[in-house]
Amino acid sequence: MTNPIRAALAALLSLAFLAPAAAPAQQPDADDGDYAAEAEAAASIPAAEIPPLSTLRHAVICPPFKGDPDIAALYRDELLGTLRSSPRVDLLEGDRALARNAPAFTYRISGEVFSEEGQSFVSLQLTDAARRELIASFVSPASRNPAALKQWKRVVRADMQRRVDAIPFECRILRKQGQDSLTLDRGLSSGLRPGMVLQAVVEEEPLISPFTGEEFGRDTPAPVGPVRVFRVNDANAYARPLPDATVPRKGSLYAREF
Repeated sequence: MTNPIRAALAALLSLAFLAPAAAPAQQPDADDGDYAAEAEAAASIPAAEIPPLSTLRHAVICPPFKGDPDIAALYRDELLGTLRSSPRVDLLEGDRALARNAPAFTYRISGEVFSEEGQSFVSLQLTDAARRELIASFVSPASRNPAALKQWKRVVRADMQRRVDAIPFECRILRKQGQDSLTLDRGLSSGLRPGMVLQAVVEEEPLISPFTGEEFGRDTPAPVGPVRVFRVNDANAYARPLPDATVPRKGSLYAREF
């Protein structure tokens, strides 16, 4: 591998390959009558006591790295330690990482150890799993040397922190016909708390090239109004539209911060 190629591989890339979002997982419905008092209590929480949205955490899945099992395990263990300690990452492990249990909006970090011309490298890819969008990739020389591992972890931690701070929190909204409350597919582990206000957003329309007919992106998210969280469980939460919201009864919706 030539030096220019190694330099190119070591660069961070940002690409946009968008695809239809994954179907939301089923969640239990709230009983509007039973939860009316909780909704009123959440609405009366003073703004100063409501945690800021910056405390919300992204759902991240990190499957085992490919390649040389010994070196791959070393680098994945270093990355897992960083993810577990990150204030804006909700690391999904075990059953929570399974497709049927995972939230609709998750980020996947895939890793691989490979060799080129006798030199070992470790590559990382950060992907928006719901939209199948490759957000960034990172390639660097791989080594068992503790100092090299520590330096790699330091660089990855700094880049990851920069990226997660720039990515808005998102969760799927589930609705039942005739029910005023909305079910969110994220809960306590994501940092949601009663009183928080998110924006309900209509699913973006795909952008189709008039020349090739292929999808090359998605339209800008279109907010339809704010919703206030009034009850939070481990894996889901419940919210109600605020008076000035015009949340449609049909169509795919999700909640996000802007």
